[in-house]
Amino acid sequence: MERSRYLVLTLVLGALTALPPFSTDTSLPAMPAMADGLGTSQGAIQLTLSAYFFGGALGQVVIGPLADRFGRKPVLMLGLLVYVVASLGCAFAGSVEMLMVMRFLQGSTTATGRILPRAIARDMFDREEGARLLSYMMVVGGIGPIVAPILGGHLSGWFGWQAVFVYMTGYGVLAMILSALWLRESLPAEHRIPLHPPIMARNFLMILTDRTFLSYGACVVCTQAGLFAFLSGSSSALIRFMGETPQQFGFDFAMVMVGGIVFNAIAGRLVGRLGLDRLLAAGAVLAAVAGLFMAALGWGGIDRVWAIVAPMCAYMAAYALVVPTATAGALSPFPRLAGTAASFLGFLQTVFSAAVTMVLGLIDDTTQIAMVTAVALMGTGILVSRLALVRPLRRRAAT
Repeated sequence: MERSRYLVLTLVLGALTALPPFSTDTSLPAMPAMADGLGTSQGAIQLTLSAYFFGGALGQVVIGPLADRFGRKPVLMLGLLVYVVASLGCAFAGSVEMLMVMRFLQGSTTATGRILPRAIARDMFDREEGARLLSYMMVVGGIGPIVAPILGGHLSGWFGWQAVFVYMTGYGVLAMILSALWLRESLPAEHRIPLHPPIMARNFLMILTDRTFLSYGACVVCTQAGLFAFLSGSSSALIRFMGETPQQFGFDFAMVMVGGIVFNAIAGRLVGRLGLDRLLAAGAVLAAVAGLFMAALGWGGIDRVWAIVAPMCAYMAAYALVVPTATAGALSPFPRLAGTAASFLGFLQTVFSAAVTMVLGLIDDTTQIAMVTAVALMGTGILVSRLALVRPLRRRAAT
């Protein structure tokens, strides 16, 4: 592929990958204002975030098979259109119940940005090259988590929390324009799979029982859940408990995401030299250490912003090492079912992450303890999954 074409592909897919973080991170600084404006509790607002995540899980189950049947681009364009409508619905929601419904619908369509770029990368490149493109895509997409909370803090402060969702609407329109102009269909017609329920059930069962998929997938699931625990609990801990303003919270959150950006760029360069599994091993160790250190500070009574931000920066560096490599490893056995496999992986990680955020919303202790404990558990889970599942798999392959 020509260098200019590869660059355009990376930028457009990266912009699509940024759709989910823009849909969550922009709203985080506004969550206390949403609670006040809708006359509800912070815990109820956190549950709207859980509804968004559950919608994302459901959407991935539907979008993946549709993309394998009808192609990547038409499914992508339809999903973006529904996303725009749902974002407008969030902006005009007059109750927490209506916001919850619109967030669920919005989440179900952000799956287009979560799984279709992965499937397109798998369509066009092999295992190692796919992991490299995923890393570069995450560099571009990683700009979203840095800019989004800062932007969200200022938008909610200047114009009210509804402005955050108006912004999401505009981003959805921009994503539609870029996709229509620059993306080509990556799935040949002869490789498309009919939508027969028995065939779909058989494909899901085949994926679910594949040891490679489950081993690498467990690493992705735990990594994502740790991030979602931070997303769900950080605004309450830093704004309500530690007294940060929404604007200050935006900058704190942006600092956390810088670790992911830097290490995504590093991972993209190193995956060809060190290999997928060595980077995964390094990321698993780093995630466990970062999570346990954060929990130790929280349980030790260190109620300072840096005690959350610094360890989470390290966790995001681990995220950048684990997610692209483990995703490529999980999808590698399914070259002709990339969309279905990616959607199923996304479903598993999103359902598990949504369950974690729901528990945190129900606890709603307004401190950082529940959040840091969840991050520590998930970081340790990554390391355990790598040691107990992935390493024996690689040893068997080597022999």
